[in-house]
Amino acid sequence: MHSRVHALQEEHSRLRALLRLCEDANARELEATLRRLEEVFAPHREAKLALYDESVQAYRQAGDKLNVSVLSIFRTNMNVTSQAILGFLRALDPEPDRCRERFLSVANTLRSMLDTEEKVVFPLCVRCAQRVGAQP
Repeated sequence: MHSRVHALQEEHSRLRALLRLCEDANARELEATLRRLEEVFAPHREAKLALYDESVQAYRQAGDKLNVSVLSIFRTNMNVTSQAILGFLRALDPEPDRCRERFLSVANTLRSMLDTEEKVVFPLCVRCAQRVGAQP
């Protein structure tokens, strides 16, 4: 579990770097850079869903209703938010100025999601693994 969380944290760093590249891209470069962001984000999202599901199941088996509830709420929020981000990335606005403006909102949302996961969700997942005796 520790290694999976660490890998996801490394991907968070890569996603943040791609966000900075998108922010610095000119109008011609933006679409290609956003496509690279999507290529990294889509599989990352799937890996996180698996981690959330595994952790919820482990807490459920341990009878920890509070953490099942907390992680379920975060999972639902992450799923909805990441679906919206993917929707933006897969259907870019053809008007460059609008696309950039919308991207800035998406970037803030994605950064907030990454921060929350690192501060709250990942520690819950690691604690769950430690609690049920899973190996790192």
